[in-house]
Amino acid sequence: MSKPSVLFVDDEPSILDGLRRSLRGKRGAWEMSFATGGVEALELLGTSPCDVVVSDMRMPGMDGAELLTHVSERHPQVGRVVLSGHIEPDATIRVSVAGHRFLTKPSKAEDVVAVIEQMLARTSQSHDSAARRIAGGVRAIPALPAHAERIVALLGPDVDLSLAARTAMHDVGLTAKLLQLSNSRFFGSRPRNSSVESIAHSMGLPMVQAVVGAVWALQPTTDWAPAIERHLEAAWRHAVATARLVELVASPANRPHAQAAALLQDVGRLICLAAVADGRGARVDLAAQTRDDVPFRDVGVELLHLWGLHPPIIAAVAQRDTPQSPDTSGLGVAASIRTAHLLIQETESACPGAGTHDEELAHLLSHPQLRAQGIDWRAAADEASRDAGQWDDDRSR
Repeated sequence: MSKPSVLFVDDEPSILDGLRRSLRGKRGAWEMSFATGGVEALELLGTSPCDVVVSDMRMPGMDGAELLTHVSERHPQVGRVVLSGHIEPDATIRVSVAGHRFLTKPSKAEDVVAVIEQMLARTSQSHDSAARRIAGGVRAIPALPAHAERIVALLGPDVDLSLAARTAMHDVGLTAKLLQLSNSRFFGSRPRNSSVESIAHSMGLPMVQAVVGAVWALQPTTDWAPAIERHLEAAWRHAVATARLVELVASPANRPHAQAAALLQDVGRLICLAAVADGRGARVDLAAQTRDDVPFRDVGVELLHLWGLHPPIIAAVAQRDTPQSPDTSGLGVAASIRTAHLLIQETESACPGAGTHDEELAHLLSHPQLRAQGIDWRAAADEASRDAGQWDDDRSR
């Protein structure tokens, strides 16, 4: 098998020479090429396949954001990494929608290697190349049409940060983007299990609004088919209800990751169906839950992996439909999501086509972590379902 290929782009030859020296130990594992600008990089990509591009941001002519945007459009299967020093605040958000991962200069060689090796890994065993191609071209996750007014309102001058944070927690795209950015020093490092709400508060309103504006600029302009919109609304309500319920189900240590995984559990469905809405001609089978014969879930998991979300979140999304048998010492993130999902399946917020699993749910509800709380879990699920259904009518939440 051929070695994976990595392309490094920087307008300073000394930087490229430094990368050559520091990564000498990877020559046996990777094919490495180097370009001194965006135009040269695109020419190389046009003639030679590449798995990962690592680009500086500030370059004369075509900067890193423009280069990586071209890469996302022409070569969506290529992983995109920004390796850059200080950049202006307005350019920061351009980076956030152009790249998958972000590293600051100077970075240790082992940090660069670790990110590249993560990018080279694939999450789908049976559809790896196809899942990477679909997920790799995604720069932002679309909002549902019914939520457009609420999202646009976040760009207003009198928005309260607490409202912006709560709104982000109800939108799949903003949740995913904030989690993606929270791992980068460009945006300020945070604890590895920070909640979406705490990330939004620590970034501050101007940055959250800048993220909203960048994500909104990439929204599809074509109307969604009514049947698809209803399908996605049902999936969204299920995700929000699950996120509310998992606050009770998950342990405090696992709660932030569990809430994020609950909101993102159907991200693959959303981005696959968005391709139909904006006229990209994708073959979508709602019954089989596939796009171009690739399962929605494989696409979603691959995107979260590319964006560098924490492994417990990715694993829980990947395993949402996998029966769980957790150790008695604790449910963990995946089993917490599975439990909350199955409980919500018995409510009006049930996910389309996901079904119920009574025996497994009974087994999960007998877990010591849940029995110790003395909660009527089905009543709690009904309440979470009602709250999710009322969110669009209650802007104070």
